[in-house]
Amino acid sequence: MNSRGRLDQSQLIGGLPLAKPSHRMDQVNANIKKLFGEILLTEADLPEGVLVTVTDVDTTPNLRSTQVWLSVLPSSRAVEIKKKIKPQMYDLQGSLNRALDMHPLPRIKLLIDHGAEHAEKIQRKLDELS
Repeated sequence: MNSRGRLDQSQLIGGLPLAKPSHRMDQVNANIKKLFGEILLTEADLPEGVLVTVTDVDTTPNLRSTQVWLSVLPSSRAVEIKKKIKPQMYDLQGSLNRALDMHPLPRIKLLIDHGAEHAEKIQRKLDELS
């Protein structure tokens, strides 16, 4: 289960959940989250006035691929930011590969985390009701 409470595909066999991810996978995910966040901050060419945060990382048990969830504020610019990062992924992936001390090196797939946007909508609805 990831931090959003969802089971990812690596945790399902025939639709049935597997056991909790290992402590090692938790450490791998935390390390990639920290390193990729630092790489985004220092190396990515992002526009002014946009905050990009790595909110979650899900690495497959065979370490071949990693889903990196990004939160973008303002959320209205999330698609623009993903398009801006995409051509930079070769260099960002290379920086992560050099920073990681493990093999195999996972390939990154970027996804947008809409959790903050969803929470903001709920808060506005609650504010309207009160």
